[in-house]
Amino acid sequence: MTVQMDSAVEQQVWAVRRALPSDAEQIAAHACHREEDAARRAGYAEWVRPRIGSRRYIGFLAMHEGRVIGGAGVVLLDWGPTRANPGAQMGRVANVFTDQAFRGRGIATDLVARAMAACEALGVREFNLGSTPEGKGLYRSLGFVEYPAEMRRRVG
Repeated sequence: MTVQMDSAVEQQVWAVRRALPSDAEQIAAHACHREEDAARRAGYAEWVRPRIGSRRYIGFLAMHEGRVIGGAGVVLLDWGPTRANPGAQMGRVANVFTDQAFRGRGIATDLVARAMAACEALGVREFNLGSTPEGKGLYRSLGFVEYPAEMRRRVG
């Protein structure tokens, strides 16, 4: 991918690679990026590491000059067959993150699209996600629509 680094003509390239179990801490940092979530990072890394290894988490990372500048993944859920999804598997898009300095260049869109395409190749036909107001445009551009029929109950 080619990205515009600033208003000058200088062009830089980012590389994309699959997430590996050894990336669990980085993915946990994306998932728990808020300061109030810092205490959850170690537990999240422990949770996601085996899922990457078993292909129950399909993730991609964008790299620039040897460092991660973005990431996105899909958690594969054994949902059971439904009228709309007889294949029984659902993908939950998660951990979408782009470094502040690289936002607005299509990195997150590219990573989410790659993760969904990898899941579609495995037979996944339905995806869901939670979104911030700022992220809704990105997800709409990938075909997501708001689904108000859901409800949630949390204990404790």
